[in-house]
This record gives sequence, structure tokens and C-alpha cells, in this order.
Amino acid sequence: MLNEVEKSRLAELEQAFELFNETSLQLTQAYESLQQQVADLQRQLAQSDREKRKVADRLGRLLKLLPAGVIVLNQNGQVIEVNASAEAILGQDVMGRSWDVVIKNAFLTTNDAGELITHDGKIFQLSETRLDETLGKILLIQDVTSARHLQDHINRHQRLHSMGEMAASLAHQIRTPLASALLYVSQMNSEQLDEAKRTKFVDKALHSLKHLEGLVKDMLQYAKGGKGSVHRIEIADLFERVKQAVETQVKVTDSELTFASNASGVAINGDLDGMATALQNLISNAIDVVGKDAKIEVHLEKAADDQIDIIVSDQGPGIEADKLEKVFEPFYTSRAKGTGLGLAVVRAIAEAHNGQAWVKSIPGYGSKFGIRLPLAETKEIQ
Repeated sequence: MLNEVEKSRLAELEQAFELFNETSLQLTQAYESLQQQVADLQRQLAQSDREKRKVADRLGRLLKLLPAGVIVLNQNGQVIEVNASAEAILGQDVMGRSWDVVIKNAFLTTNDAGELITHDGKIFQLSETRLDETLGKILLIQDVTSARHLQDHINRHQRLHSMGEMAASLAHQIRTPLASALLYVSQMNSEQLDEAKRTKFVDKALHSLKHLEGLVKDMLQYAKGGKGSVHRIEIADLFERVKQAVETQVKVTDSELTFASNASGVAINGDLDGMATALQNLISNAIDVVGKDAKIEVHLEKAADDQIDIIVSDQGPGIEADKLEKVFEPFYTSRAKGTGLGLAVVRAIAEAHNGQAWVKSIPGYGSKFGIRLPLAETKEIQ
């Protein structure tokens, strides 16, 4: 027979075994649950891996088919990955080379828009995005030659279309001075014509012919887009040329024309004939608007980013605010004898020289017309 102590120990052992069994069961269940979770995670990882491989495969195919070149640079600016299009553009030996060296070898120069130009005249646009401050960059380079040629073709087509409209618009304006010139010239052979009238007819015929010359000059300048050959232009030389060109108009109208004294040493790059035409148009426009005794001032002001403004100021009637945006449009004119081409030519010439034409005016206080152009070199405008 067991005594009380032994019975008590036996009961404790039985409880310990029961607790062990319960704990073992719980551990078994937890292990099975963990195995199930591991299996689920393995399936998810396998699915995720398949999806990643699919995405990687799609991206790989896309990069192969992409007509644009994709270049990956490391933190040192070296090429570490390219697609087939990039190799076709840059060559097959670009891997591991410095991007600065690749650029110099593959491209001749850049245009005004920052696009890359090859030795055979192809135009490429370059864009980039930073991967990480420590990982480098991804570059995208694409051939935009066709797009730029198409844009040039569209611009030319628009100019030709405008020329057609211009020819129709100017037909009656050309007819009037031409008829006048023919009439005066036909009368000069008359024996009854005294010397005073003969001189008068000669002057009137010349005036009509010069008007026709101006119309034709504006048409040709507008048609060719405002720019011819590119040379260094000293502003002082430009002013002197324009001064001589408008001298007769200034004298006939008893006007006063002054040019800036700070033009010495200031230069731009462009077409001298085109720039002279633009400045002459601004001066002639100011004299025509003001009429007799016009006071016209041509001066320079420094603009931002190494640019200058060539400004023609008058003390005329000014321009209403709602008309300021229209004055540079072809065929827009507020004068009965105007053709609406003078200021349109100014804008075309300014834009052809990588600049812009602008106007500021207060009705009753005159107007300021300006041409903003990049300097050929840095120069302080006083």
C-alpha cells in the first residue's frame, strides 16, 4: 500500500505528465502552423519571383524594341549598361567609358536648344534622371532629326501661306504707288512741262518707287524667316548703317533721331542686313505714327542672362492695351497706308536671332519697341 507521501508524489507526476502532454500538443500544433506559414510564404515568394521575372522580361524586351537609346551611368559617370538603340547611336565600344568622352566622340556640337548634333547632321535630344545620389543616372537619347525637319517644313509652309495672304492683301497697295509712279514718269517727257514741275514729278515718282521697294523688301525678309548669314555685328556699326538708311525720312518729316552713346564694344552674332531692316522698320514705324517733328530715341539696356535690349522710343499717341498683343501679327495695321508687315518682320528677325521682340506703351505717353538679343560676348552696358 502507498502511504500518503507516495500518493502525493504520484499525483504530482501525473499532473506533470498531463502538462507535458498539453505543452507537447501545443508545440506540435504551433510547428504545424509554422510549417503551413512557411509553405504559404514559399508559394508567395515563388509567385513573386515569377512576376518579377515576367516584369524583367517585359522591360528587357521593351528596351530592345525602344527606338530611343537608354544609357545607365554609375556614380563616376561611366557607362555600365546600354540598350541596342544606344549602341547603334553611340557605337558598340561605349561600355565602361566616361560619358563625357562618349559625348565628345559621338557628337560634333549642340544647337541653341541644347540638342546634340552629329557629324552627319542628325539631331538628338538628351534627357536624364538620377537613380540615387550614390547610384548614378539613367539617360534617354532619341533621334529628333525628322521632327525638327518637319517643324522647319511646317514653319516654311506657314511663311509661304502667309506670303499668299500677303500678296492678296498687298495687291491694291502695290497698285496705287505703281500707278502713281507710271503716271509721273509718263508726264516727264512733255515739252510743256516746266523744270519745277518736272522736279516735282521726279520726287513723287521716286517716293512711290521707294514705297514699292520697301514693300518688296519686307515681303522677302518675312519669307526667308528673318536671318541670313551669321557674322559678328558691332552695334555701333549697325546704328551707323541704320542712321544712313533713315536719314531722308528723318529730314523730310523734320524729325529728331538720336542713338545711344554706349554702343561701343557691344556686339551680337547674326545677319547685318536683317538686323538693319528690323531696326529701320521700328524707326520708320515710329515716325509714321508720330508724323511731323517726331522725337525718336534708340538706346541700349542690359537684360538678364548676357542679353541686351535695343529699344526704339517715341513720344507718340501710344497703343491701347488690347492692341499690344496684335501689333506684331502679319497684316495687322491701324494706319490706312500701312501693310501690317513692318513689325511682323521685326519679330521674325528677332526670333531668327534667338531673341524676341517686345513692346511697352501707355496711351498718350508714347511707346517703346525693343529687340532682345544674346550678346556675342559679355559686355557691361552702362
